[in-house]
Amino acid sequence: MPRGDAPLGDIATDVLFENDRVKIWNLIVNPGESSDWHMHQRDYVTIVVEGAGLVVEYDDGTSEDSPSAPGAWRYHGDHKVHRVVNNTQTRYVNVLVELKS
Repeated sequence: MPRGDAPLGDIATDVLFENDRVKIWNLIVNPGESSDWHMHQRDYVTIVVEGAGLVVEYDDGTSEDSPSAPGAWRYHGDHKVHRVVNNTQTRYVNVLVELKS
């Protein structure tokens, strides 16, 4: 689904920690919900804490499945406007570590 003209939102749910080198976020997406449309300005790593996969929707209307399981991690260096959608019956939680330097 294309984003339209809505402003971009927060990258994740809560900031857990921040210093001059990293910013650590917690992302929680309940069943049937989605994150805000957002874009990362920095490279980052995600670590799945709870739940299964998500669907990643891009602002150009394309989407892709992002299968995962607790303990899975992924480095992200490509930055596009997107949101994640939880189409499962299980809450999804990850920790996102933004790399500042």
